[in-house]
Amino acid sequence: MAHSLIWMPTDEILKKVPCTCIDGRTQGIRYSVAGGSFGLILHTLATIQRAHNKCMNQVEVDRYLALFAAAVGPVYLHSDQHTIDRIYARMGLEAETRLKELNNSQQRSFCELATTPELQGCGHIKLMMQNELDYQVPPALVIRAIKVFFRLFFAGTPNLMFDVLAGRHQEESVLLLQEQFSRNLDQESALLLAEPMEEGRFFCHRPLKQALAERFLNAIDKADMPSLDRSQWPELIRAHNSAAESTLHTLAPELPVNHIRL
Repeated sequence: MAHSLIWMPTDEILKKVPCTCIDGRTQGIRYSVAGGSFGLILHTLATIQRAHNKCMNQVEVDRYLALFAAAVGPVYLHSDQHTIDRIYARMGLEAETRLKELNNSQQRSFCELATTPELQGCGHIKLMMQNELDYQVPPALVIRAIKVFFRLFFAGTPNLMFDVLAGRHQEESVLLLQEQFSRNLDQESALLLAEPMEEGRFFCHRPLKQALAERFLNAIDKADMPSLDRSQWPELIRAHNSAAESTLHTLAPELPVNHIRL
């Protein structure tokens, strides 16, 4: 195998390492799922909405995202430099403008533009907004969540990460960690890349995705917010896996996928 993996406590990984989107341009040691942790949050909230037959409003979405950041781990969303440049052009700003330099009015304009599919820099989130039947996530929920994310981000909320990736996709293959078995019987642990993934490889970590979703649902239960019965948790993971496969088939159908079970 081209990449060495190491065992680390699961809690340490989830709280300290960002769950990034599956993108070969992402730098550093990481674990990845389609849409990053932000995408997984969206699928969780959509599943909760269906279970309770109720659409969440902006305030309710705010509570869930803030809870994830405070109790679970980093909330990660990405775009790319080309998309950010287009947003700035719509706003009449120079391409060299930094997000931290935007005033309150410009921040609101940025948020509004970032909720349009054509100016969404994450391919998975964009497809989700355009294909509700396939992804089972209402576009209205995605829009509310993007607005909440940037409101919290611009407010300096801890554990929110917005990554702007440079360059074009040039991936050559997909590394999919399908299953893992902890060898540490005293403490739950998980496999993580021992070094950054080289350019040209997607990386998807399904066991850590499941652990992340379960910790989010446990935190929701402790906060006494509308949640899911434990029997519904596997269906949430299956739905996200299906959505991830749809995105990969749409955006990169020719890439070989290496399935790993350790």
